[in-house]
Amino acid sequence: MDGWTGQVLWARRPDVERYPASTVKIMTALIVLRSHIPLHTMVTVDQTAVSYGGSTAGLSIGERISIWNLLHGMMLPSGNDAAAELAEVVGHTIPHFVDLMNATARELGLRHTHYLSPNGFDQPGQVTTARDLAALTAVAMHNPTFARIVRTRSWTVRTAGIPVHHWVNLDQLLWQSAVINGVKTGTTPGAGACLVSSAQAGKHWVIVVIMGDSEASRFPDGWNLVRYGLSVDPALPTAR
Repeated sequence: MDGWTGQVLWARRPDVERYPASTVKIMTALIVLRSHIPLHTMVTVDQTAVSYGGSTAGLSIGERISIWNLLHGMMLPSGNDAAAELAEVVGHTIPHFVDLMNATARELGLRHTHYLSPNGFDQPGQVTTARDLAALTAVAMHNPTFARIVRTRSWTVRTAGIPVHHWVNLDQLLWQSAVINGVKTGTTPGAGACLVSSAQAGKHWVIVVIMGDSEASRFPDGWNLVRYGLSVDPALPTAR
């Protein structure tokens, strides 16, 4: 998709509803940033947050950490614990935060998206589409703080000068080319390997969404679509 205009440059089954995996965290981050809670706000990690399995930021019960660092812990190593803690801080409860997610999806016109969690575990009824993900990402990337976080390759959290967390971005395309500036990976048994990518070269900006791929093919496929997208003149009519 052309990031500036929303024009679809190429698509295959863009409206098929699928499990979103951790691409859900794009919406989670957007809502946190829209809440205008100061990013330096310190929170205490609780039992609920650390109880989530899957990918983790390695948070500990009772740990004091800023919203700014939690956003990195959610978006780089795809920490389910960080996503849950952020949801509790902003929504006060996770169910209320999920309500905010779905309200925002409706506001943005994401007609085939429904959320049941802030982190993206497979759950019947939690779905999105490639088209909806591309549209959501275009909105999120216009937030400069979001854009800064998702293009970050690695991040270290220090307490009293001592490193307590070091997170590396799971998006391998960030190391492949300087045109890549985010956004998010996602992998679950039901969703397969997913990838949302943003790339800019000169005046061209494209957003690529891949759902249901294999882990071996996700990044090569993503790179091929980025190259194709950047080679297409968005002013020219294209087949959808």
